[in-house]
Amino acid sequence: MRFASILEGVRILDCTRNIAGPVATMLAAEMGAEVIKVEPPDGDEMRQWPPFVDGESVYFASCNRGKRSIAIDLKSPEGTRHFRDLLAGADVLVENYRPGTLEKLGLGWNDQKDDHPRLVWVSVSGYGRSGPRANAPAYDSMIQAFTGIMGITGEAGRPPVRAGGSPIDIATAYLAWGSIMTGLHAVARTGKGMLLEVSLMESALGLMHAYLQGALAGAPMAIRMGSETAGIYPLGAFVTADGEYCLVQVSNQHQWQRFCRLLEAHDLLADERFRTNPERVRNRDALRPLIEASLRRRTAREWESLFSAAGIPASHVRGLDDVVDDEQVRARNMIKPVVLGSGREVPTWGVPIKVDEELASPTLTVPRLDQHREQILAEMRRSNGS
Repeated sequence: MRFASILEGVRILDCTRNIAGPVATMLAAEMGAEVIKVEPPDGDEMRQWPPFVDGESVYFASCNRGKRSIAIDLKSPEGTRHFRDLLAGADVLVENYRPGTLEKLGLGWNDQKDDHPRLVWVSVSGYGRSGPRANAPAYDSMIQAFTGIMGITGEAGRPPVRAGGSPIDIATAYLAWGSIMTGLHAVARTGKGMLLEVSLMESALGLMHAYLQGALAGAPMAIRMGSETAGIYPLGAFVTADGEYCLVQVSNQHQWQRFCRLLEAHDLLADERFRTNPERVRNRDALRPLIEASLRRRTAREWESLFSAAGIPASHVRGLDDVVDDEQVRARNMIKPVVLGSGREVPTWGVPIKVDEELASPTLTVPRLDQHREQILAEMRRSNGS
């Protein structure tokens, strides 16, 4: 089966904005689903986030290729009618309205499930649909603070920092995409639709895994350790001869032995303070300067090559220019073309799922706001026989 035909014939209403929901439905579009992006009259707020290319937001383009756009005011009678008509032809609805918003309009899950018994409804929220913070506004950065991720990110003795990128949004997007697939599979087996929920908070708690487990078990782990971690040493970014950094992780005794030999630091192997990983973790302050001194003899790229050849996990700490030109990134088709609404073709990030080792997928287009209104409304009229 071709990658782009896996979800052929599946219609998804994308009533989401920002990052998590749009990325989930974009992955479905890459797999052949028909995705109709339902936007408010002034559009997804991400359309206004700079930087811009040909007047279009880079943020929006990165999350919305392969969709058609229609703008609907759900608070108007006409908008409500259009929404119901769209829902009648949908297999999946993905929404990230604040909990209770659709219910106030008579458009919530409980209002619609009996009329659409095979509908898969995926709800993406900040903190979940229940609980005292259900209606609190939430973005990636707030959730990082709320779930303790900021508390463990940064350097010792300095203020906490937000992890770069949008890790919580993207983790939630992948869970929402999985929910779409789960719901479709369940409907195929049982004929019954369902409501599936994912939230940024719950995604983030999963990312905390061992740190959260340590707190629950009464063994809290150290916080704000820069590029280091509590359970393994050496693990960290070390400055090298060219002033750039190389991140190295020595996870077991075999790697430790090879690591010391490459550093030509045989005395470290004989030092009782560093005999096992727990001892290296406990004595990291003594070990760190010894490693730093050795790594200053070569460049970051040279160390990466040597360590990788020896089976020791390592990477030069790359800038984005290095990443987009990397042979491995290109080999996995993680840079692919996308067509902006202006017609200009630009590179974008690829699909992180491969099917039967198929790496290529079609070049998709990013929709302009309300670009497909007449086309979508005409389709609804035909399907309704009017």
